[in-house]
Amino acid sequence: MEMEKSIGIRVPILRNFGKIAIIWGLSTMLAIVLNHTGVRIENLLLIYVVGVILCSVETRSMLWSISSSIVFVFTFNYLLTSPRFTFQVDDPNYVISLLIFIIVAFIAASLTVKLQKQMDLDRERAEIMLKLNTIGSGFLNLSGRQAIISYSKKSLHNLTGKETEILIRSRDERFSDSSAEWCFRNSMACGYGEAQFGDSTRLYVPVCSLSKTYGVIIFSCSNGGLAREERMYVEMVISQITLVLEREQLNEEKEESRLQIERERLKSTLLRSISHDLRTPLTGIAGNSNFLYENYTLVDEESAKSLLLDISTEAEWLNSMVENLLNMTRIQEGKLEIHKKKEVVDDLISGAVTLVSKRLGNHTLKTVTPPEIELISVDARLFTQVLVNLIDNGIRHSGENTVITVSAGAKRNRMVFTVSDNGTGIPGDKMEHIFDSFFTAAYREGDRQRGAGLGLAICKAIIEAHGGRILIDQNVEKGAAFRIEMPMEETDDQ
Repeated sequence: MEMEKSIGIRVPILRNFGKIAIIWGLSTMLAIVLNHTGVRIENLLLIYVVGVILCSVETRSMLWSISSSIVFVFTFNYLLTSPRFTFQVDDPNYVISLLIFIIVAFIAASLTVKLQKQMDLDRERAEIMLKLNTIGSGFLNLSGRQAIISYSKKSLHNLTGKETEILIRSRDERFSDSSAEWCFRNSMACGYGEAQFGDSTRLYVPVCSLSKTYGVIIFSCSNGGLAREERMYVEMVISQITLVLEREQLNEEKEESRLQIERERLKSTLLRSISHDLRTPLTGIAGNSNFLYENYTLVDEESAKSLLLDISTEAEWLNSMVENLLNMTRIQEGKLEIHKKKEVVDDLISGAVTLVSKRLGNHTLKTVTPPEIELISVDARLFTQVLVNLIDNGIRHSGENTVITVSAGAKRNRMVFTVSDNGTGIPGDKMEHIFDSFFTAAYREGDRQRGAGLGLAICKAIIEAHGGRILIDQNVEKGAAFRIEMPMEETDDQ
């Protein structure tokens, strides 16, 4: 390791020595030739001045420039002044000329080296500014905190050449690194080279604006800290990071406001739907029950049975609607529990048919079951609710005197249920919204038909929670058909 370091030091020295030797040789040869042609001795000094400047340009070092100027002076004195080939000077004018030469050489070398260093510095700054502009442009299209962190980490590593870690505070969590926590809470840099935790090999810099601290940037300083200009550039990048984080926070707040407005809108829609849909059956139940109570001895048996059947039908419809509302609440809160057991397909269909039989009115309900006993793993209560919702949807929206068919059959490794009707069908512009909450085709008819628009949305959520899918079958010639595809293999309870 020491040998490699020694070689690394010797190579630049030998290279600079070689450059000076070449310039010295060419300058001396040119001076000797011009001296033989009768050029004045004072003009020959200018050749060596140019040589010193060239040495300054090539070596970029004041030490080498001063050394070359001394060598050139002694060479000029030895070869070109009387007495020649000695270091003596007989003419006092030569002494003055040589002193002026040394002074001019020093000044020229100094100015040349400073100018080169300034040019190198300006070039480095231009490169840094280009990197900063590129970094700033990259921040424009970023969204999401993870993307911001990843891009910032990569940009700071490219800018400083140091391993970088970025911690952004989320809510009230604490950083496991105590130094990072101190930096965040005090909005001050700490760690390597700082007053606080100065013996650390890591530098902690806060990501903060005037009003808020968002996180901490950690630089690995095992190979040295950040220079003053690097710290300035890092601060510029941090200001861009804070702007992007503030923009992200504003977007999150905007989205939260939008969701809050949407929740309020849905709540208003739900209250409007419930008040509208509950009023009619409750009015019928109250009216029929009061009529029976007040005219109990006057109503014949057939009329009484008819009124009681209406009360029972309305009560069952209310029960179904309340069940849908409860399921929707559980779905929105993420509390819908699926308890699967193996169920017979025929029993699931017959259970749903039994629940809706009193609400059929002038509709006809047909069932087509598999020829053999088939089992699927489902939550029987929830899956029956799905079939009931689909049948109710056909009863309400298919028109008068339609035939509603519930069928099931195995296809490969899936059990396919279909609930179809031969009614008016679903309008084309309603297809993509048919499974949205609070959407119902009844709105096109002035809300004359009951329904809060929750049934199909609940069906979709329940089926997907089982690992299946529900979709509209586009292959029917007339009416509407909903197809449910359920996996026949048993899956883990969700």
